[in-house]
Amino acid sequence: MFTYFPKNYMWSSAVLLSLTAGGQLGQIDRQLAPLRETKADPEAWTKAWDQAGALQAEFAERDLSRGCRRSASERYLRAVNYYLTGERQTAPGPAKANSYRLALETFGKAVETMPRPLERVEIDSPDGMLPGYLIPALARDSAAPAPVVIFYNGFDVTKELLYCIIREEFADRGIACLVVDAPGTGEPLRLRGVASRPDYEVPTKAVVDYLVTRPDIDPARIGLLGISLGGYYAPRGAAFEHRIKACAAWGAVWDYGALWQHRWETRSKTTPVPFWQLPWVMGTETMKQALEKVKAFALAEALPHLTQPFLIVHGADDSMIPLPHAERAIKAAGSRDKQLVVFDGVDGGAEHCSMDDPDPARQLIADWFAQRL
Repeated sequence: MFTYFPKNYMWSSAVLLSLTAGGQLGQIDRQLAPLRETKADPEAWTKAWDQAGALQAEFAERDLSRGCRRSASERYLRAVNYYLTGERQTAPGPAKANSYRLALETFGKAVETMPRPLERVEIDSPDGMLPGYLIPALARDSAAPAPVVIFYNGFDVTKELLYCIIREEFADRGIACLVVDAPGTGEPLRLRGVASRPDYEVPTKAVVDYLVTRPDIDPARIGLLGISLGGYYAPRGAAFEHRIKACAAWGAVWDYGALWQHRWETRSKTTPVPFWQLPWVMGTETMKQALEKVKAFALAEALPHLTQPFLIVHGADDSMIPLPHAERAIKAAGSRDKQLVVFDGVDGGAEHCSMDDPDPARQLIADWFAQRL
């Protein structure tokens, strides 16, 4: 794994996430280099990423003044990336709220200047409205409705980062993509306090109910993809919502509760987020309560019900969620068409979600859905 911070796995993993979402190492280094050899300071972390975002937003405004809308959009997206990378590891409070506000405002500016349309949607669900962005398929036959892939967040990620990660990979293959903030992520968590839930078939049903009403979407060709903890959310959703026709996990999960129990008991140094984050995402007051709630986030009982085509993409050296999680998950799945692809660090990234070399995984996943939808 590329460790930008030699003595801080958590911060290094955040840098990899930013790079996966299109961050530029030179831009990141310009702000974060002073933090590399100092004691970890959360306030300095937030400030550095906010400064990185603000600088890119400033350059975007300069590009706009010159009439360069496309380059401005790219600058805005990198600003969003940097605001959200810092925000994710900033504890709830004014600084976190400010970074998130800046990210949402800047993403809106990016959408306004994009060369391709991006549609914001609001999906009614038992947890309230779930906001998302629909990336339309490039029209191969303008009269025909398109297949679609729903893309779920990982642990405390956001739809804006998901967009930066996937961009037009599905669209260029004639597939629409819906990046969505579901319970325990993005806007529902940050703006309405909606915690995560183990029965992710509930929001999945709501999202599918919405998609089948759209004349531009083919209701018989709906796929579901999850990244990181989305490797629990997506298979769980597909196992009990069979209008999903294909499912992929970009990083597998088998038993998230056992994983967090181990992290907590050992005070693991390869935990990608601060420990306060689990109670926040689970909606509990204490770590003890969070560890109890997260026990339900296991796939042993659900995966036999997953019969659709199923793909797991995992890194051989994943230090956050070890490879045996992926091996147990693929074995338990009820699908006849199921495949585990393990990247070894040479053919693609071997770390968590292949974030040390993500593009081979991204291309493989998009191609796999194109063959099955």
